[in-house]
Amino acid sequence: MKPAAMRCLLGCTATALVLTATNAAGGAFQLNERSAKSQGMSFADSVSGAKDPSYAGFNPAALTKVQGLQMSGNASGVFPISDGETTEPIFNGEPISRDDAPAGFELDTNADRSGFIPANAIGYRLNEDVAIGITVNAPFGLSTENPDNFVGAADGIQSNLLTVNVSPAIAWTVSDKFALGASVNILYLDARLTSTPIALDGDSAEIGYSVGTLIEPLDGTQIGIAYHSGYDFEVNVEAILSPEAPGFLGGLAGQEFDAAVEASLPATFQAGITQEIGENARLSAEFRYIFWSAFDSIDTTLFGITVEDPQNYEDAIFAAVGGEYDLTPTTTLRAGMAWDQSPTVDTTSLADEDLGRTVRVPDADRLWFSVGASHKMELFGFDTELDVAYSYLLALQDPEVVIRAGPFEGTTVEYEGGAHIFSVGGSIRF
Repeated sequence: MKPAAMRCLLGCTATALVLTATNAAGGAFQLNERSAKSQGMSFADSVSGAKDPSYAGFNPAALTKVQGLQMSGNASGVFPISDGETTEPIFNGEPISRDDAPAGFELDTNADRSGFIPANAIGYRLNEDVAIGITVNAPFGLSTENPDNFVGAADGIQSNLLTVNVSPAIAWTVSDKFALGASVNILYLDARLTSTPIALDGDSAEIGYSVGTLIEPLDGTQIGIAYHSGYDFEVNVEAILSPEAPGFLGGLAGQEFDAAVEASLPATFQAGITQEIGENARLSAEFRYIFWSAFDSIDTTLFGITVEDPQNYEDAIFAAVGGEYDLTPTTTLRAGMAWDQSPTVDTTSLADEDLGRTVRVPDADRLWFSVGASHKMELFGFDTELDVAYSYLLALQDPEVVIRAGPFEGTTVEYEGGAHIFSVGGSIRF
């Protein structure tokens, strides 16, 4: 089989084993949804807020603020906008108009699929200086699905990614001004995807770590810093070929084969500050640097042949500002906004060396606009707090994707991006 055909089969279809195309909740396929409190400020306080155990998912040192035994939970509904419209169709290497497109093919797609993201955390103070806890969340994921007859079906039809990160953590109050925390991150990944030539299904697990600190240089000022390691995955997958597979592989349709996919997921650095403004208000700001350049290639091995599929992701920045105001002793209101930079790059043609954006990840820079609220109460004799948040994600451009494979290779699809995110959460102290 020709190298180009093998590249089409492996490179263009294996991508979703370590990603999904939903540009819903973070740059590329990263997810933030772990705390409705923090979401209400567009996560401007996620590393410095330390308001309940859920914040340990961003900074393990947040556990030092836990009193006694405390539990928190969060549930987020993500409703992405990812509509694609073919603007410059090419069929069998020749430019055509939309009206001249062959019958039976869909030129446009509504790829977005809503998702549900749960997160939980628990913290317990062992003594005056040490607290322990565990967080469970989904740092990457969601899904998309294109029509079977979409012009980009050879690049990707269905992409489903599930990740579950379980992080036991410990935190130490070094002094009244300084605290340290660390966690072991056990990340499980399960992915299923289809394209015109092949269907892949596999899972894997890797171990990473997080370290963080909380610093209080002045009364009313809290600084948070955290680092979360990346992951190097090797996913063993089951591959089922279709009659549309290139070369002799089409004759193996319906049979199951073993394959392997290797790729890296990014590390993240966070730094932020929360400052009290009077007795009833606080302002927060946060900066993140996501090392997306680690996701530079996806290497797929089938029948002993390894093919590299360059991704060309670039490091990205997330920056947020937000504030909260205690309307009453029991009710707090929040608002915030953020700039979320995409690690994918613009592509003008298949000859572009920076080719990286695909129908699986039609991503773009975006702005977050968020509001939220919390209400404290006594429930069954325990101190309880309920949280709600809403975010609207506005794409700053309509990203363009160039189809890589199939009869419509070279065709340009323009996407409309954005998302609505609703979250409900809360915490209880025993």
